Amino acid sequence: MIARAAFLKGLLVATGGLDVWDTPSPDAVPTPITGTPVLIRVVTTDGTITTLDVETYLRGVVPIEASPSWPAAALEAQAILARTYALQKKNLSHGYDVVTTDGDQRYGGPAAEHPATNAAVSATRGMTLSFAGGPASVFYSSCCGGHTEDASDVWGHTTLPYLRGVDDPYCAGTPDYHWVRTLPLDRARAALADKLPGTLAGVDVGDPDRSGRPRVATLRSDVAPPVTMPLVELRTRWGTDTVRSTWVHRVDVEPTQAVPFVRIEGSGRGHGVGLCQWGARGMALAGADTATILSHFFPGTAVTGG
Repeated sequence: MIARAAFLKGLLVATGGLDVWDTPSPDAVPTPITGTPVLIRVVTTDGTITTLDVETYLRGVVPIEASPSWPAAALEAQAILARTYALQKKNLSHGYDVVTTDGDQRYGGPAAEHPATNAAVSATRGMTLSFAGGPASVFYSSCCGGHTEDASDVWGHTTLPYLRGVDDPYCAGTPDYHWVRTLPLDRARAALADKLPGTLAGVDVGDPDRSGRPRVATLRSDVAPPVTMPLVELRTRWGTDTVRSTWVHRVDVEPTQAVPFVRIEGSGRGHGVGLCQWGARGMALAGADTATILSHFFPGTAVTGG
C-alpha cells in the first residue's frame, strides 16, 4: 500500500497505515489477553511461519507503522491498536495469523526496533481496545484527509458504532492530506480495457457517502456509452500509490499534452476507517493522551488490560 518506515533510511517521517486488503470482517472477535503469553504465527513473504510472543511481534510492527519521532501518546495508541488487530486475526482459520506485509501489518523484525517504539509497547503491555465489555475490531490508515470513513461504506458490513466516521482536523497539512498524482493516459486506458472500449475521454466522480468520499466513477469513451464502476475498483485498477484514497475530488484527462496523462486530485491515504495515524500524531502534539486519542477515533470504546 504505502512506502513505510522511511526513518530506517534516515528520514523520520511516518507513512504507514493499513490500506485495502482482503475484505476484513469488523465482526471478528479478537482473542482476549490472558495471564499467559499470547503467541502470534507470522508468515513471511517466502512462506516461512514464525511463532512470536505478541509483545515481541509488536516491537517489529510499531516502528514500521508509525515514526519513532512521534509523541509517546501517538505511539502508545498505535501499539494498542496493533496489538488489538493482531489478536483479532488469531481467530481466522489459517495456518498462520498475520502476514508481514500491508495485507495485515508491516513487520520489520528486530532490525526495525527503536527505543521509542519499544517503550510504547512496554508501556501498553497487554492493553487492547474494548467495546461493551468485549474486544473491539480495529482498523487504521495513514491519513483520513479530515474525516474518517464508515466501515460499512468501505466494506459493506453492518457498521459498528465505533467504526463510524468522525471529524479529524488534526491531520490537516500533513503528507497526503491533499494530493495530486498523474498517470500516463495509455496506462490508464489499458487498466480499463475490459470495461471501456476506445479512448478514455473523461472521468466523473459522484454519489458521495456520509464522509464526502465518492462511491462511483463514470468513465467516458470517445466511441461508446459511459461506464460506471465503484471508485474503489478504479483505485485498484489504477493503483493505490496513484489513487491514494477513495476520497477523489476530481479526475482530468489531458490528451493534448506531449505525453497524454490523467490527473487525479484527492485527500487522504488509505481506506480511512478507524484511526488516522497522522491525526493521532496531531492530537498528541496538541496535548491529548493515549486514551483520548483512541476514544476520539473509536467513540464508545475503552482501553482495557495491562
